[in-house]
Amino acid sequence: MVDMWSEKALININNATTDVDIAAITESIDIDAGDKDVEFIANCSGGRLEKLVPGAETTITFEGYPVGIGDIDATTSDGLDAFFHGGTDTAAPFTVTSSSTRGTFTVTIMWTDSTVTSATTSIASGKYALRYNFANCRMVSCKPTFSTTDGLKATWKFKCAPFTKTGTGNITVESADGNASMPSI
Repeated sequence: MVDMWSEKALININNATTDVDIAAITESIDIDAGDKDVEFIANCSGGRLEKLVPGAETTITFEGYPVGIGDIDATTSDGLDAFFHGGTDTAAPFTVTSSSTRGTFTVTIMWTDSTVTSATTSIASGKYALRYNFANCRMVSCKPTFSTTDGLKATWKFKCAPFTKTGTGNITVESADGNASMPSI
């Protein structure tokens, strides 16, 4: 049994054609799951009527250390600027120019005691894992900063709705408890 998840996580970004594993350049992960809020409306008898508010979007934020803009064929996970700006280069030298292209992404994050190297990989029986999968995300932010203490650092942010327009869920959370395997995605 695992007491807690610490030190290591696997992170996969997929743009429908390419898997990019970015754990090697990532320092922190923040999953701001969208609220499932409720409001209460006063009625004439002094009571309250409960009104469910539609679920809010989820925001996934990564902080890390890019050393390049990234390449669309994912041979090197050195940054995400190419994905943010809609780049198309698959061979060096890599260049990206701002564009109005906004792709969709699947973001997968997994913690495990297995030796797998990708967040989308299956987990064998006897191992533990916790995996979050966010489909139909938009990359909404790519903000590099530099300081003499931290060096070049970037914050990458993705957002997704809880459901597609037809009501299909975009967010899946799964775990393996050591008793059964967990399939790849």
